[in-house]
Amino acid sequence: MPIPQSVQVASGELRISAAVVERPAAAANAGRSLEELLTKLNIGSKGAAAVPIRLQLVDDPALGEEGYRLVVDDAIHLSARTDTGLLHAVQSLRQLLPARAQTQPEYRLPRIAIDDVPAYRWRGSSVDVARSFLSIEYLKQHIDRMALFKLNRLHLHLTDDQGWRIEIKRYPKLVEIGGASAVKDGRAGYYTQAQLKDLVAYAQARGVTIVPEIDMPGHVQAALASYNELACDDTKNLRPYSGVEVGFSVFCLEKPEVVYPFVRNVLEEVVAIFPSAQIHIGGDEIKHPLYADFVARTAAMVDAMGRTAILWEEGSVADIKPNVLLQLWNDGYAIEAAVAKGHPLILSPCSYLYIDHGNYKGQPGADWCRAEGLPLKRVYGFDPAPFKSAVGIEAALWTEFVHSDAATDDHLWPRLAAVAELAWSPAGQRSYAGFVQRMRALRPQLDALGVRYHPEPDLGWADTKGAH
Repeated sequence: MPIPQSVQVASGELRISAAVVERPAAAANAGRSLEELLTKLNIGSKGAAAVPIRLQLVDDPALGEEGYRLVVDDAIHLSARTDTGLLHAVQSLRQLLPARAQTQPEYRLPRIAIDDVPAYRWRGSSVDVARSFLSIEYLKQHIDRMALFKLNRLHLHLTDDQGWRIEIKRYPKLVEIGGASAVKDGRAGYYTQAQLKDLVAYAQARGVTIVPEIDMPGHVQAALASYNELACDDTKNLRPYSGVEVGFSVFCLEKPEVVYPFVRNVLEEVVAIFPSAQIHIGGDEIKHPLYADFVARTAAMVDAMGRTAILWEEGSVADIKPNVLLQLWNDGYAIEAAVAKGHPLILSPCSYLYIDHGNYKGQPGADWCRAEGLPLKRVYGFDPAPFKSAVGIEAALWTEFVHSDAATDDHLWPRLAAVAELAWSPAGQRSYAGFVQRMRALRPQLDALGVRYHPEPDLGWADTKGAH
């Protein structure tokens, strides 16, 4: 999971109780991941019957930057062009093995040959930590879970009306005031720059890139409450906000001498923390005569810093370079003109991929985009094929109504596994019936990771209503 591009199964099996690992120095992350797997399953390196496990970096253009080959015969062969590709191979090997160690380990592997390359280079999970805060420890757990399913972009929505979660040293009140607020019943908090740099390194070692979002020029009440001068002089509401309405806050774009130095200074600290090639600058749900000018100027700042901006698709009205990525969330938005200009798309249409919506009709929480909720089958049924300029797919979890780690797990899993398969696997290989069968088999892996997943009836998981 996700289903590979090609799988060939031969007769017989390979039994493994001990293993000898051969790996190149350039495969440090895959090597570490493999050693962790063997240690977890009590597979030692002693004994005459030790099975060779060979990690190889190969010059095979067909594998691209993330593809891999996994062959199990009398040994286990993992090959890829990159360390990242080998990381994906290790995750596939992990799924072929039990989730927990056996007392007397002798594991049986099918003799198998897998050739695999992702359909999309952007396979994302967007998590809103601005409305309700999530700890660094939880985010690390989430990264581990993403890696199991070969998801490779963690988009952190770090700022919004209800909270500002990233330390900006030039503007300490952003976290002193903006970090102390949250949506009603949600959690407040913020991340130091040192914590975020550590999280970035943790993610990189697992094949995941963290993409930060600073949402502007709307969704900024936490910033206005922290630095009142960012608001226009006649703005009456300068208090922290805990509601769920949107579209009421905006930087005072009539004060460019105040707003743009602030934006530049914040972005300079953001790019110093996050090495991602892309920086998300928001740009959604705002009506203002100077909106397009703000988007153009801010995207140009990001470009001047050597990065590429991402905008929610409303930003396409601005005069921006064709390489700026647009994240499509409004299902009915007329995106054709932007595509014609050359803008790549990240696909997050809300009626399929806004997984803050319920797992079923009537689950408490968001339902504004689709009143029936987004059941697993609905998520899996999204078809990205019509979007020819898409670089990938990303599910979004907003946290106006998701306030705990357990609720976060419940909304993410197993739906995020369906998103992973849409983003990785070729359309001809995918079927919901096959997905259900394989996902059922992977339940022990989620249990071993401590995931408090939704008790999805389609997967026969409804018996966990009390336990998860």
